[in-house]
Amino acid sequence: MKKRFIALSFLLAIAAALSAQNKPIVTDIQAIAAKGTRINIYWTLPQNPEPQITKLLIYRDTRPISSYSQLSNAYFLAELPAEACGYTDSVSDYNDYFYAVIAFTDRPFDLILVSMNSTVEGVHLIAPQQKDIEAKKKNDEKLYTDGTLRETPLPFINYVEGQGQGDSLISDEVAKEATQFSSYSTKNGRSPVSPYFFEEDLISPDSGDDFLLFEVLKNTFVQEKYEESIVLLNKLNGTNISESVRNRVLFYIAEAYFFTGDFEEAAKGFVKVAQVYPLQTKIWMNYTLDRIAIPE
Repeated sequence: MKKRFIALSFLLAIAAALSAQNKPIVTDIQAIAAKGTRINIYWTLPQNPEPQITKLLIYRDTRPISSYSQLSNAYFLAELPAEACGYTDSVSDYNDYFYAVIAFTDRPFDLILVSMNSTVEGVHLIAPQQKDIEAKKKNDEKLYTDGTLRETPLPFINYVEGQGQGDSLISDEVAKEATQFSSYSTKNGRSPVSPYFFEEDLISPDSGDDFLLFEVLKNTFVQEKYEESIVLLNKLNGTNISESVRNRVLFYIAEAYFFTGDFEEAAKGFVKVAQVYPLQTKIWMNYTLDRIAIPE
């Protein structure tokens, strides 16, 4: 019965696609399970729709969404800007979930086409394997004290010398807040500093926010194109990404400023994530403050 439903839905979608080219309706919707509790949903926006889309509404249900009236019982997830083409959902169980994206003009465009703006098959979280649980337990049991970094090799990275003494001074407010993360200064000379990468970003993810961040790092940060990296990371930070990815993005932006020699912006950046990554921030604040003349 399910196969017949999918086949019928597919045929209806093909027929409707011919008349939906300029309609305010998204197409090619996909839902993919990501790491942890996240499910990533993607779709394609129409080209020059009439009327123009003003916002998008995304819904979730535990059964296929095949009619607009069904949305009254579905779970409303979020209101997104008209240019959005993806969303990350977070669930707490292993049920199958179905999604629909509704375009809003001056009113909701109440057309639902399965496989176009509504998913055909349910998607559920990926249950962790026993070896992953054991590996996580092993990592959790190991303590990293005194500000030491995790023992994970960095990919394709050469050591980079310090970029020289910065001319400008950070503000007194930033300096005061930053010094609480610094316990020493390398007064006897500067050691070469290599970029730090979080473990999540050492292996290419299948999809989702982690994949977008990995691609930016691979194409810019790893190749020491730090100015370009700042631009792309800031652009990624302005999109709808998960909090964990956003925190790592902010940390990499601060690192990138460090390697461009803009130590004032680097210090400000590290302060933003100091509560999230206290050990890493402490180390990088030491590197940064060592290159800034702070008034006594």
